[in-house]
Amino acid sequence: MAFGSLLLLAWGLALLASVGVGSLGVYAFTRNRVPGRPLRRLVRNPRLWGLGLLLQVASLLTYSWTLLALGLVCTVCGHALKPTG
Repeated sequence: MAFGSLLLLAWGLALLASVGVGSLGVYAFTRNRVPGRPLRRLVRNPRLWGLGLLLQVASLLTYSWTLLALGLVCTVCGHALKPTG
């Protein structure tokens, strides 16, 4: 494989991963639940977790380290913090 083919393959995989993570984030943020039994056990606050995933995908699209850091913080807080109210 030439360098261009590998670059195109890597770009396609990154695009596929970002669409998958983005759809998980939209689902968790809008419906306040996560798909799958293992994720339901791990995620305590689905809306915060979904917002973190959406921020991470947005950081890939805008090349922003700040959005990536905020997305990681929101995702970790979605795993650790219980929702109030």
